[in-house]
Amino acid sequence: MDTTAVQPADYEARLPEAQRWLNRTCENWIFAFLVAMAIRHFIIEAFRIPTGSMEPMLYGDPGFLKGDHVVVDKLFVRFTGVHRWDVTVFQFPQPEIEGSNNDARPAIDADGKRLDIPLIRPLMYRNFVKRCVVLPGDIFYLANGNIYLKQSDGRFLPSRKPAKVQEALWQEVFRTDAEPGYLPWATAGGSTISARPGGGLDAALAPDGPIAFTQPFRNLYVKPGLVRVKRIPGVDEGILVDVSMTKPQFTYDRGIIGNIWDLDNWEVQRLTSADLDNGGRSKTVLNACQKEFVGDVRVVARIASLTGDCGLVLRHGARQGVRLALSSQGWILSGVDELASDHPLASGADAVAGHEVALAHLDDQVIVSIDGGEKARIDVPAVDPLRFRTTFAFSGVGSLAVSNLSVQRDVHYTSNWVLTNEAEEKAGYEARLQQDQPSAEQRDKDASKLHDISSVRKQFGAKDGSSPWAFSPETAVTAPPGAYLMLGDNSPTSWDGRAWGWVPEANLRGHAIAVVLPPNRWRVVK
Repeated sequence: MDTTAVQPADYEARLPEAQRWLNRTCENWIFAFLVAMAIRHFIIEAFRIPTGSMEPMLYGDPGFLKGDHVVVDKLFVRFTGVHRWDVTVFQFPQPEIEGSNNDARPAIDADGKRLDIPLIRPLMYRNFVKRCVVLPGDIFYLANGNIYLKQSDGRFLPSRKPAKVQEALWQEVFRTDAEPGYLPWATAGGSTISARPGGGLDAALAPDGPIAFTQPFRNLYVKPGLVRVKRIPGVDEGILVDVSMTKPQFTYDRGIIGNIWDLDNWEVQRLTSADLDNGGRSKTVLNACQKEFVGDVRVVARIASLTGDCGLVLRHGARQGVRLALSSQGWILSGVDELASDHPLASGADAVAGHEVALAHLDDQVIVSIDGGEKARIDVPAVDPLRFRTTFAFSGVGSLAVSNLSVQRDVHYTSNWVLTNEAEEKAGYEARLQQDQPSAEQRDKDASKLHDISSVRKQFGAKDGSSPWAFSPETAVTAPPGAYLMLGDNSPTSWDGRAWGWVPEANLRGHAIAVVLPPNRWRVVK
């Protein structure tokens, strides 16, 4: 007789098979949910870009698959911290609650009363994405489109971007053959320029005839697609045209040819204000904020052939400029205007025919490169592009054929909508607060922006609420401990730290590492 004790079945074993399957499934899903939440909170998270403040690095749009979706590193940033020029995700530093249409509303009303109530009306904790340009302890100011930082020897120098970041931030404003028939050049003295069969440009240069690039170097950015254009002055509603930075021409009424770069004669509007991010200052009209001229530009040309002495000339009005002379013997970089001297700034015997040559003015330096390799970097005096406009031209005697020409500009940080429009803005918000029965939410928003105009300037060290800040060495600002300044790449239409101040270290969430949606926009964020 078998006397082995029969072990009683445990609770799980006594359950029906269907119940055991349900238990296992729930355990797996709960475990997976906890792991996913831990990954999302501590390691990596996805965010959608809703506005255009970081274009063209990150496309923004209220539509789900129209704006970029990025993944953000939240783990390694805990150990390495946020570095200068990182594209950073952070919690908006001003308290907000949910408003109408799921929009944000200030958590402090026009009378200074807190509106947030735990559980009933909690704070929103919105996340923003901008580029970190100033770190705690930096002494800085903004001028000529650059961030100037105080050095250990007391000098202020432009804050220069790492090479990979800079390369990603060059924005192409002209490219040969991007728009067939578009030749923005003015000739003189017998010089000629024409499109090459098969692509590129042919230039014949006469002694007294430079060939000038006529497209203005403005702080304009237009995402490819439809915009509304109309004549200035004009009373019509305008028309919708499909344009881009390198395809700027359009046909208007009665065959008139217009150009989006000509902001003096044409009004350019985005279709909605939702894909902008400048606090409603420009509404949808780009002329109001993007007329400012830029000074940091680069010309890249692949030289197919040349004879004689042909040159690329970059100038800033009559203030200063450089000429890169190209010949069969090599290249010579010389100064013109205030940079002129009896000796060249740099020279080399490198072959140029059949190679890609680049001439750039960037962060108070002139840079010459051949096939991507840097050949010369010369410090030059700072110049204000608003007073001394940037121009580009071919000059010399001979013939020059380029198989491809690309004209690019750098990110240009502007302070004009913060400073020069201040009195007008202030008066506008004050007038709106006096309007007939504005809604309580709109009144709170207007009061918040009116408060920012003065309080943020005081936060940045201005003597009073109406004084400009950080525009010269004398008005430089010191970033306090644990404080970061975040600015958008699309500076004229970015509502950022210039308007609402510092971002505390506690608000940092991580830095964007890649775009994952939509599929045609997959890229590493730099």
